[in-house]
Amino acid sequence: MSLAVPDLPGCFGPYLRYAIATNFHNFEPLDADASRLLLLVEFKDLERKAKFVTRMKGHGDVEMGPTHRRARHVPVRADRAAVGSGTFDIWIDLVSSVELSLPLMPTILSRSITINTPDPRYQLDGEPDAEVLVGLIDDGCPFAAAQFLNRPPGAALSTRVRAIWDQNQPRDLIHITDPNGQQHTFGKGLTDFNYGAEFWRGSRTSGTTSLIGLNDWIGLHLTEEGGSIDEDGCYADAEFTTLKRQASHGAAVMDILAGSVPPSSRVGPPPDYRDPPHFADRPSNDKACHTDLVFVQFPEEGIRDATGVWLKGYVVDAINYILSFAHPQNTKRVIVNLSYGPTTGPHNGTIELEEALRELVQIYDGHPLPRLEIFLPAGNAYLSEGHVAYHREASEPADYVSWTWRIPPDNTVLCFAEVWVKTSDLLSTANVTLTSPAGIIFSPTTGPTPPSPGMPFPPFTGVSKPLVWGNDTMWLLAVEPTIATSHLAPEHGDWTIRTDGLKPGARLHAYVARSDPNMDAHTGARRSYFVDAGWESRSGAAAGCTYVDGKFAKAGSLIHRHGTLNGIATDYVPSIHVAGGFMLANGRKSPYASAGPSRGTRVGPDYAMFCDQSYALQGVRAGGNRSGVAFRLIGTSTAAPQLARWVARPPASFPNASNPGEPEALGAGDIQPP
Repeated sequence: MSLAVPDLPGCFGPYLRYAIATNFHNFEPLDADASRLLLLVEFKDLERKAKFVTRMKGHGDVEMGPTHRRARHVPVRADRAAVGSGTFDIWIDLVSSVELSLPLMPTILSRSITINTPDPRYQLDGEPDAEVLVGLIDDGCPFAAAQFLNRPPGAALSTRVRAIWDQNQPRDLIHITDPNGQQHTFGKGLTDFNYGAEFWRGSRTSGTTSLIGLNDWIGLHLTEEGGSIDEDGCYADAEFTTLKRQASHGAAVMDILAGSVPPSSRVGPPPDYRDPPHFADRPSNDKACHTDLVFVQFPEEGIRDATGVWLKGYVVDAINYILSFAHPQNTKRVIVNLSYGPTTGPHNGTIELEEALRELVQIYDGHPLPRLEIFLPAGNAYLSEGHVAYHREASEPADYVSWTWRIPPDNTVLCFAEVWVKTSDLLSTANVTLTSPAGIIFSPTTGPTPPSPGMPFPPFTGVSKPLVWGNDTMWLLAVEPTIATSHLAPEHGDWTIRTDGLKPGARLHAYVARSDPNMDAHTGARRSYFVDAGWESRSGAAAGCTYVDGKFAKAGSLIHRHGTLNGIATDYVPSIHVAGGFMLANGRKSPYASAGPSRGTRVGPDYAMFCDQSYALQGVRAGGNRSGVAFRLIGTSTAAPQLARWVARPPASFPNASNPGEPEALGAGDIQPP
């Protein structure tokens, strides 16, 4: 089939178009009757944002997520009817862009048109106002682990986690009966965000319901002898599924960001870091050692989707949730760490989520609202072979370029790739085709053309119509899972991508969506990647014998390691910080750490943080899901929280970087562990 759907509004993003073209086949709802689409919508202006509610009446249940009144980027929960043909004129008139996240299941089915405003949680939870509020959006929050507990003399244990929002849907609340026969509930639904469940630190009464807080929940799981915490039971009874394991991505990032032992105490002393770490140094100005945290738990279905295309609505909702704990005057700074991101997108600052983050930091700029600062990793795609960069020289006669997209067998998930070219660099005949190993040609307009009659072909594989995106034109390519079924054995192997109609001087970029699983996500998915077959045959053998600065040579290939930055970390915005990674042993970039430049204004990461001790000892030592558990987390996910921890220290400034140079890889240089 063709992935082209005629006459869709131009504001519909590529993945929403793909979902509509395939009748949402690979975006199956959690519950056909109750679930909603989660869309990230950018309105043309605030006046049209207000008109949206009125004009959407009669088109199903539509709910606008809570965000600041000045925000034009709004998560919208809606029935499928909201993106049906009867609404196209509404989207065209009022909206600049709309893109799809994963489906969700609201707590309350309103069956109406609703505009939600954020609850003032800074007033409602009864906690003192935080001057610096630290937020973390990740997977796994071990709130009862020792590194996140306060133990004041003569007082009960208290977690430093002020609140958790679990975005999983549906999320059951926990009901218990105390020895006196009274009913209590752990967790509550969110009336503003309307999905998942939240857990506050303090217990309280809401109407006739007694709500147990995190502190009292921990108290219910103290052992009879010694009063230690039964962490296994604490997490299992609360049904935090990620915390069943000994380690999680979120636990490590949270420990690096705000654990009681700073990262500098987990390695030996400088200059060579070869002596054993002392685990004792807690600098007096290390505010993160004792600050409170607000944690947002990503949904499990999102963690299972390594592409990151689902992040959009969930991340914007998560940041707005964290901001709801910030007092408009008394809170000065809000620090949010997000150690996730896609490998796809235009890489010039115009992807929907990147623009939404930019808008949030512009609204929360410290005058008069708190200053919001967001910390992102550079990414781990440097060696993933997932980026093609091509420049057609003026003297080059051919107006096309082609390369191989290698799709693994027995892959359980969709594989996506994107081709981006400036519209001004394209001839009127520009086109992208995808050819399978068996010779089936997929075109944006004609669909698959099998080489012989009757040859089967995958129903949800193909190339989208070209989509104009700002100054760019992009094509989305999709290959469905290669797991054999009783009806079809989808093709794996070397697919060919060809782009025609490039003007002299044109520059083309293509990106593979990551498909290999996130940490502890057992999906059976495997990584697809690009291959420049011509370069491999001409230069691959010689390049395989050339090893410089920790990597093999790649000069002359279409496959480029530079330009692989995290797809939501590609524009330069002062309050959005991007952290790369380096090795303590030699000060060089970590082999996997992504590098710039982006297609926008960003040259590379802002700074490089310690991610590995040496080639033999990779990763940063961090806490797991239980007290006393430690493991090494590898990747620039560990760099972003270190940079955030530096900025949390008063005064809010960056230390001097060492080893300047290679700005596309190290930014302004290395910063030692905080």
